[in-house]
This record gives sequence, C-alpha cells and structure tokens, in this order.
Amino acid sequence: MTPDRNRKWQIAEPPPIGFRLELGFLGSGVRGPLPARLLWNRGVRTDADVTEYFSSGLDDFLDPHSLPDMDKAVGRIYRAINNNETIGVFGDFDVDGLTGTSIILRIVRTLGGKIVPYIPNRETDGHGLSNQAVDSFANASVTLITTVDTGSTAVDEIAYAKTLGIETVVTDHHLIETERPDAIALVNPHVDANDSVDYSGAGVAFKLAQALAETAGHEFPEDLLPLAALGTIADIVPLVSENRTLVREGLRKLGQTDFPGLRALLDISRAPGVSGRPTAELISFYVAPRLNAPGRMGDAEPSLQILTTDDVSEARALADRLDADNTKRRSLSEKAWEHALTQFDVISEDPIVAVNCDGFPMGILGPLAGRLNELTGKPAFAYQLVNGFARASCRSNTILDLHAALSTHSDDFDRFGGHARAAGFSIKHELLDDLLDDLRKHTAWDALGAPAVPTLHADAEVRLEDLTTSTWNFVSAMEPFGEANKEPVLVTYGAVPLDVRTVGVGGKHLKISFDADGRRIDSIGFGLGDRPLGSGPVDILYQLRSEVWRGRTRHQLGLRDIRPTQS
Repeated sequence: MTPDRNRKWQIAEPPPIGFRLELGFLGSGVRGPLPARLLWNRGVRTDADVTEYFSSGLDDFLDPHSLPDMDKAVGRIYRAINNNETIGVFGDFDVDGLTGTSIILRIVRTLGGKIVPYIPNRETDGHGLSNQAVDSFANASVTLITTVDTGSTAVDEIAYAKTLGIETVVTDHHLIETERPDAIALVNPHVDANDSVDYSGAGVAFKLAQALAETAGHEFPEDLLPLAALGTIADIVPLVSENRTLVREGLRKLGQTDFPGLRALLDISRAPGVSGRPTAELISFYVAPRLNAPGRMGDAEPSLQILTTDDVSEARALADRLDADNTKRRSLSEKAWEHALTQFDVISEDPIVAVNCDGFPMGILGPLAGRLNELTGKPAFAYQLVNGFARASCRSNTILDLHAALSTHSDDFDRFGGHARAAGFSIKHELLDDLLDDLRKHTAWDALGAPAVPTLHADAEVRLEDLTTSTWNFVSAMEPFGEANKEPVLVTYGAVPLDVRTVGVGGKHLKISFDADGRRIDSIGFGLGDRPLGSGPVDILYQLRSEVWRGRTRHQLGLRDIRPTQS
C-alpha cells in the first residue's frame, strides 16, 4: 500500500502588534519581523530572554549539588576511589546511556579510581539493571555500582546487590513508578517536585562528573561536554535552560575534541568535503544512528569502546564497524517498514497504530514506531512475540501521555518504562489485546480533539526574495535545535521552480532551484521524489540549511513538504 501523503500545514499565530526585541547585530540584514517572530514562538519574550538564549556559556552551569542526593553520591564514590575499591558502572545501550556511562568511566579514571562497565544486551538482557549484571559485578570484586540512565525502579536488583555486599548509587532521569530503591543515593531530577532541569541520563551523569571534579579540586570537566551533548540531543529532552547551554558548549567542544573516537565518528558521519562546527542535526541524523546501530543489532559494546578509547587506530577501526552496522540496520529497518505497512490503513479511524514485527531485531522497533507515529500522527506500537510475551516499543503524539496511560496497567507488565512520548513494555501475550483496546479509549480522536490528518507546523510565511544571507546566519545563531527549541520552519506560497530533478536510488529525493526575484535558491527534499508537482508554481514548507563544503558555506532550503499551488 502507498501511505497517504496529505498533510495539513499550520502556521503559528504572530506575536502581538508592536512586539519588539533588542537583537543588535544578530537581526541586522534580515528583512521584516521574522527574527522577533521566530524567538516569540520559542518563548523568548524579553530582552533578558534574548541574552540568556544567545549568550549562556561555561560560567552559567548550575550547581550540581542542587540535584537530589548528589552530596551522598559524591561522598560514596569519592570514598571508593580513595579506598581503592572497584566501582562498577551500569548503563543503558542507547546513545544516552552509552555517553553517560563513558562520562562516569572517564571521570573516575581521571581521579585515579578503578572502574568496570556493564552494558546489557538488548535481545538477551533487555532494559535495566538485572541480577545477572549484579553477579557479573560481584565476580569482578565490585563493591559499589553506579547506574546511568536507569536504576530508579530497580528495587529488587539493588536489594539483591546489597545481599552480596554491593552498594548502589543511582543516576537516572526516568519517572519513578515504584517504591524508592534501597540505594545509597538516588540522583534523579524527578525525585523532588522542583524546578530542576529536565536532564537526559548523560546530563545527570555529567552533573555527577562536575561535582566529583569540584570535590577533587579539578577544573570543570569541559572535555566531557561533547559526550553529554550527544546524549542530550539523542534522548530528545527539552533544549532549554542548562540543557541548551550544555549542548551549545558541547558541540563547540566537539569540534575541537581530543577524544579519538569522537573525531573518528565525526569523520565517518560527515559527507566528503563537509566541515564546520558540528550541529545538533549532524548528531541526530548521522552520529547518533551509528552509535545506536550495534546496540540495535544486539551488542552495544563497540559503541562504548569508541567513546572510551584513547587509541587512534582502534577508534578508526571501530568507526568502520559502527558504519557497517548502521548500513545493515538501515536495510533491516526498511524491510520492517514494508512489513508494517501491510498491517494497517493510514486513513483508518483506529486511534492507534499497532504492528507485529516478529523476526526483526528488537532494537529497530523504537525507530519504526516513531516513523509510524510521524506518518499517521497517532500513537504507534511496534511489538514482537517472544516466549509468550509481547515486547513493544511505543511512540506518541502530543495528545496521549504514554507514560501516564501505560502506568494504569503497571501491575500487568513484566517490564515497563519511558516518557510521555516514548516508552517500552513487556507483557504476557494474552494481555496485549486488552491493553491496546484500553489505549484506544485513551486516544479516541473525538474525545481528545486531535487533528484528523497529520499536521506540519510552521513559524511564518515568507517570500523567497526576502531570504538573505543574514536570514540564514540568524537561524544558525539560534542553534542548537531540538525538543522545545525546534528548527524554524517556513512556508512560501507560489514559489516558481527554475528546474526540477530527482536524485538518489530510484529518484527518491527531489532537487529544485527556485526563482527569488532574479536570484536562484537551491533546495533538497529528501523522500519527496515521488510528489506530483504539476507544471506551474508550488507551495513549499521548508527549513534553512547551511553547510561548509570545501571551505565554502552553502545555503539551501531543506524541503519538508511540497504541493502544487491551488489557483
């Protein structure tokens, strides 16, 4: 079947008449009120907001000791280092967990401590701390476990570790659905209902590293910022407050990093001839998928190795391995996508999408659910049946809070965790249909007022002739982009194509040059090669893209959607 391509375009309401911001040189050369409108849409409403948005830096990092139990965590880890104890660090197998684990490994080793890592296998171990991992740590003479990006709900496993004489420090950012585990410290911003930053797992790990360095009299661990930025971007937490500062400074430092693994990852992720400061887009679409690929195929160990190695030759070999795994992962993902498309109707009135994916690696189900959610605008569930259990990955829209909806069935799950927009669970097969039926009741379109068709949101309508080099420069200054600071999206009606061609295998992508009052503006539309355009003007929804290629900056439109102009 061919998915329905119809999309509704919705342009944000403009700010109040008379709204102005003092932008200085930042807004110079940009025609019209576009800069102020873009900032208004991102909650920047005062001149003080402008200063914070564009100017925060290393001096603006918050006190790490404001996080719950941070003093207890630092005290116990520092004591373990001084007593020559072996510390075990347990992390998750996604980018957030891997980068957070590497942060803890590097800071403990920098402070002279002994530490061993454990990253679970997605297929055989699943998510979260397990008794098997605890036994492995015990065999390595570990006396203190530090978790990363997990552990807040590991009540039984932490209790089991305690029976073996092993204490635990939990660092995590997930919501807590259980009683508090018997850990030495639970460093999780969600423990207290305060105004704490919504950190990623790597962000919490970085705050611990910051506190440990401070306690030891070391300088601020600036070299670890790129790792924290990778995890923060990949886990799609809001890029506001300190998260925004962390990612901005982390990307700046990433371009200068001495870590050979990060340099090798950048080299293999970029197109030939492309350079310049790394962007959140580069991380999201090129670096993170390569780091995730081995774990999605089963074993994430190579990904942890590339983040922790200090050997240049090993880093290059590992980068090649990750690249090959990513190619294989993409091939399997396309097969899973084709398999999923046979199981539902895009225009169905069913308020959710649920597809069975038996026979595919568990690690590709999350991205598949995300793709289904993007296509339909509905909460999506991709699952497989293994040994009498349904194991699922879920992605949702802004309407259904997955975590809240699934929490009402917490007693039925073998495993369960996640956020409002992304979650996963394991449940007995015979209980799956009842669960999905209940979620359908939570998600009824009429009750929740959700749109009947997927909606693409834009910031403003502009004319192509009003786009100047300064416009591109201003948008670049708004980086990093991500959750709660989305990359600006613009709409132009009646754009005049100068030439149109398709590129890529099977003509999958679209390249168009447009007339802008005598100037030529190039564009690329990935996945838009099959769109019917007619022979006249077109309406386009797009982002402003910049890249440095062979030392020269190129500006183009990144098309998100395109359709013939309706007369």
